[in-house]
Amino acid sequence: MKYNCMHCDKEYEPNPLLIRCECGAALWVKSDFSLTKADLISNDFTMWRYAKAYPLSKESITISFNETITPLASARIGDVDIFAKMDSLMPTGSFKDRGAAMVVNYLSQQGVRSIAEDSSGNGGSAYAGYAAKGDFDCHIFVPAGTSLGKTVQTRLYGAQCIEIAGSREDVANAAMNSIQTHSSYYVGHNWHPLFIEGVKSIAYELWEQCGYQAPDNFIAPAGNGSLLAGAYLGFQELLRSGEIDKIPRLFGIQTEGIQPFVQQFNHEDIEITSTKTLAEGIKIQRSSRINEIIHFVRESQGGFVSVNEEQIASALHTMGKQGFFIEPTSATAFAGIQTLIERHEITAGQVTVGVVTGNGLKSTNTIQTLLTDNQ
Repeated sequence: MKYNCMHCDKEYEPNPLLIRCECGAALWVKSDFSLTKADLISNDFTMWRYAKAYPLSKESITISFNETITPLASARIGDVDIFAKMDSLMPTGSFKDRGAAMVVNYLSQQGVRSIAEDSSGNGGSAYAGYAAKGDFDCHIFVPAGTSLGKTVQTRLYGAQCIEIAGSREDVANAAMNSIQTHSSYYVGHNWHPLFIEGVKSIAYELWEQCGYQAPDNFIAPAGNGSLLAGAYLGFQELLRSGEIDKIPRLFGIQTEGIQPFVQQFNHEDIEITSTKTLAEGIKIQRSSRINEIIHFVRESQGGFVSVNEEQIASALHTMGKQGFFIEPTSATAFAGIQTLIERHEITAGQVTVGVVTGNGLKSTNTIQTLLTDNQ
């Protein structure tokens, strides 16, 4: 395994402290993987079924909840049948378990026993859960004043939540420097090269669930964009091995107030107009991988769409009435699908997948407020 920078083409030998390139860009695991039907582990029905395509062998995995293949359930948006990929049923309740599982196992093999992350949301919960499973120390850096309710899951797992005054960037810098302050290795889900290697498992699962074909459309909320990156890399590996004849069109959905992917994709200046949103999980003002992910999405012939708060709330209700209890952040994907249907970019008869990125149980207060407001 090697790391490479897609910005300057520099390569690195991995080590537990290496997070970003000398040029400042994010690092990636150098892609030399492929996957065929013959590579599938027939008696394994977890994400490790696809271990041939990972930088870690199945035999080396010691920290696991037996992360099951998540359901692909039928749903309907307007008059169009779609599918919902239910990553809300991952062990800690979000898709970020895919990446955390890969990173924590890699670091365990390197002898690391203490990790640090800067996230008061699903990223923090995922790492805290896997740290607890592996008997790691875990330090989660959060903005000063973060409510106890927001970190209750993380704290229950035994992680130490450390409040940092200042900007969101100050919080990230404190976590990145945690090797000096807490003897803890930074695993930031927006930066660690192994994180997306775990996330790409979603592509392999969809390939099998769609009858060993790629869906036509893959739609996900876009904060840092790791789901789009993971899906692209996974489907590219399947394309390279001849298992599929195309990759799906990738669509990232953002809020109207925070839409850096949408704006840069459309060659516009990035302008943040409002940070107040129901979709707290994608309040990222600039992705650490924005240039690479925009390239991936262009190559897939997909795009980026922004939706407003009313559309997010409406999609939350639409999915709820079909039995899906999802986070408001997840609802952005389905609001985006509605917009793409209205634009005739998604049509009936296509295989369209929206990702339920997080469980509604994580946002019961917000959902209760929406229900009360609608009474």
